[in-house]
Amino acid sequence: MFHLTIDAPGSAASATNLLLEELVRGARVDARHAPTELPDGAKSGTGMAIAELVVNGALPAAVAAAVASVITAFVQRGSARKVTIKVGQDSITVQGGSKADQRALVQTFLEKHGSTDA
Repeated sequence: MFHLTIDAPGSAASATNLLLEELVRGARVDARHAPTELPDGAKSGTGMAIAELVVNGALPAAVAAAVASVITAFVQRGSARKVTIKVGQDSITVQGGSKADQRALVQTFLEKHGSTDA
């Protein structure tokens, strides 16, 4: 499972929803808002983290390439945006740099952790 944290000043909720839609439609992965625990006394058992997504399942090379393309295009379109991808204790942050370099780094990270379910 991959955790994606979206940092988009002023528009985190809408940016997160946009990235979610692009991952599901463009990369065809099982992505959804990350569940989060609500404080004691809250009325329901599980809330949703506004700026965090999870991508479930293994990512074969072709799928990792598609996810990398979606994430890098998303970051490139919003100059202040950044996305942190976390698997277990390992993480990578996508921000700045060339689109080709970003895509290569993200794809390598995803492929390395593609069969990890942490």
